[in-house]
Amino acid sequence: MAAITILLCVSAFLATTSASPKALKEAEDACNSMNLSTKLEIMHGFGLIDGYSRNSGCGYTCGRKTFRWDNGPQGFGDNTPPGTSTQWPCTLAMASTFDPNLAYVWGQAMGEEFWGKGTNIQEGPGINVARIMKNGRNFEYVSGEDPVLGMTMVQPIVKGIQEHVMSISKHYILNNQETDRSGGNSVIDEVTMMELYAPPFAAAASTTSGYMCSYNRVNGVYACENAETLRTMLKGYFNFSGFVVSDWGACHSTVPSILNGLDIEMPEGRYFTPENIMAALAAKNITTDNIQESCTRVISSYFAIPEDKRHPCNNEICIQNNVSTPEHKELARNISAMATVLLKNDGAILPLKKSMKVALIGSDAQNPYTGGSGSGSVHTNAAISPQTALQNMGIQVTYNDGSDNSSAAAAAKAADVAIVFGHASSGEGHDRSDLNLEDGIDGVIPAVAAAQKNTVVVMAVPGSILTPWRDDVPAILLTMFPGEQYGNAIGDVLFGAIPPQAKLPVTLPNIDNEQNMTEHQYPGLKTDGGYLEPTYTEGQIVGYRFYDKKNITPAFPFGHGLTYGEFTYSGMMVSGRTISFTVERTSGTGCDTPQVYISYPTADSDPKVPAKVLRYFKKTCESKTDISYTLTDMDVSNWNVDKKAYTVTSGTYQVHVGASSKDIRLSGSLKV
Repeated sequence: MAAITILLCVSAFLATTSASPKALKEAEDACNSMNLSTKLEIMHGFGLIDGYSRNSGCGYTCGRKTFRWDNGPQGFGDNTPPGTSTQWPCTLAMASTFDPNLAYVWGQAMGEEFWGKGTNIQEGPGINVARIMKNGRNFEYVSGEDPVLGMTMVQPIVKGIQEHVMSISKHYILNNQETDRSGGNSVIDEVTMMELYAPPFAAAASTTSGYMCSYNRVNGVYACENAETLRTMLKGYFNFSGFVVSDWGACHSTVPSILNGLDIEMPEGRYFTPENIMAALAAKNITTDNIQESCTRVISSYFAIPEDKRHPCNNEICIQNNVSTPEHKELARNISAMATVLLKNDGAILPLKKSMKVALIGSDAQNPYTGGSGSGSVHTNAAISPQTALQNMGIQVTYNDGSDNSSAAAAAKAADVAIVFGHASSGEGHDRSDLNLEDGIDGVIPAVAAAQKNTVVVMAVPGSILTPWRDDVPAILLTMFPGEQYGNAIGDVLFGAIPPQAKLPVTLPNIDNEQNMTEHQYPGLKTDGGYLEPTYTEGQIVGYRFYDKKNITPAFPFGHGLTYGEFTYSGMMVSGRTISFTVERTSGTGCDTPQVYISYPTADSDPKVPAKVLRYFKKTCESKTDISYTLTDMDVSNWNVDKKAYTVTSGTYQVHVGASSKDIRLSGSLKV
């Protein structure tokens, strides 16, 4: 690629600073007034205090000795009675909405609940770009397969959260698998890191209070003591002024961690003990400036929170409070419905008529799987099942648990329509063993479909899933883990109260490991040190980029999602870097999200360059919308390893506008 001699400092377009000059000055004054022992308390956790399992020092600026923290990225989940906090749709479900305005509302509501529980800090959102379809924590991340999706969605989420509490963006960086996550060494080239995996984290730097560094190594060095990722990238290129906290137990040293950018060790002080740090000071391995820096970073982030939010519950113990209000439950219901993806709707079978007799097949109709497991889970006793929701709507339903194909088929045949419910579970600490639906539902669906032509499949999943039965059924709905209001939300979509309007943030493959990743790539070969070493030799040719580059049609592509209407795209014009077109609903109801992709000048000739990459999307629910987007320098740049900057790449770009990465409706070109 030819490069224009315009160098873009990363911080110039991705971040300014996460704290205001006023907050920085207040923090400097506060830290200057503290003695050394108080500053050292700010650098480590304290474990369980007053029923809150997660605490770290605040230097008494917060009205007590410690900040209160809690996981996680989709709701409050600490030692709290089930049902007293909302189990929200998961972060990947929010990515499915492709709606930054809704993302802000979601973040604001979650932050309000954390504040109402008496905490100062929410450990969320999760940001990582999906690399491995089986990754156990893909459901926790807002980027899906694409950095622009993550960049667009993460800022409003963080802004919403930080109307009430501090936000911790995680897990920085390359936490792309749970297999050997605590020791694995992610080996990656600089260009792939900076162009694919880093941008969503960089986008959060202007708003988030902190980042949580991940368990894994990056190019041989643990993420929580990695000078390249913490000092050079995060606190250098991205101009981040807040703090870095270790994931629980992810700190492995005292001096290297402090020097290279870690500010807080959690959950307690193992390496960041007063004794260890004082010894390092005495040996002149670190200086008091390092301590002052961490203090200022932490306290300035606290002072950046609205003043009337700095003492939640007047510093009382409020972890037992019920903060899941009727308004929040209604919002969770609406978000869950708006995050539901309509994959298929042959013959316009959906929406259903309320007069229909409906057979509900599968145990998830009665006992749905609504949220993933692990430290970020939200325990609830308030989950609404699809059966309960449909009965409350006055729908005539029958139920069959799907344990016997013949019985399920008979129940389906006796109804006007059959809805088969399925799920795939996922959680922290392990990757998924496969991409199948659980409880044998993949085998139930064809049997039901053979008996009932009007068969709808509804599935709650953590990310990519196999659909070997997709040609057997006329309609398919997919939701990433939908939260407690699943039943009500899916009822709203099935019967048309809320039209489906979400898009896939990840690709659904035809077969497992369709990319043919080698063991060297995932989960990685075992090193002499006993840990695995996944190598990112595929570069950026992963996710939808792989399917485009290899010209393979997936089961369902990234960005795909239907609605209860039809939209046409027309009138594309390219003037300079500005791309304009019109989207018009020609029938029915619903919303669409047109997506703008570009192909770099060497996309056809260079095997390392993706065939096309997402650069913009815009959700519209209007009957007719004129859309215009002007490509920025960042949009047409590549990372220059020698100059350590993004460099605008000259040449002729192809422009693609579509309803998904594979459904391209308009094309053009422009020169840079």
